[in-house]
Amino acid sequence: MLRKSNILDKIGAIIPGYRGYAARDEKRKTDQKLRGQLAITLQTVEKSITEKQKDLIKSNELRLSKEWELTRKSVDTLASRIKNATYGNSSFFSENELKQGELETIYQKDLQILERVNLIQKTINGEINEAMSAGFITQQLKEIDRLIIERTNFINQFK
Repeated sequence: MLRKSNILDKIGAIIPGYRGYAARDEKRKTDQKLRGQLAITLQTVEKSITEKQKDLIKSNELRLSKEWELTRKSVDTLASRIKNATYGNSSFFSENELKQGELETIYQKDLQILERVNLIQKTINGEINEAMSAGFITQQLKEIDRLIIERTNFINQFK
């Protein structure tokens, strides 16, 4: 649904380059919302892991519970990193402006992170052997961490 144009839109229409800036700004806001949703999904995963741990403790499987605790901590840390990850901001008058292609590179990383987070969520929701799924989730978390580092390093080239 399109919104009505306001006075700023009308002024922006006469400033060269403003429309491209506004479109990039909207993409940045969408990127920030996506990362917020990814963090919320990981927080839900963390809660599920906590419930699994309670079940494991009840059934006296302390070794598996400890393994899941390491995974739970990693999920918590990663949720915070995703939520607070650097985003591709550049002000209208900035000399180090992110171009459309550069934003697309960032969005590609975000898509890869989204796919991994969804895979983690599916793993948690599925009936998979706890010993195997904790290791699998940890592997996915490491891959997400690598993607966040690549994403941050890419963005920092333009600051």
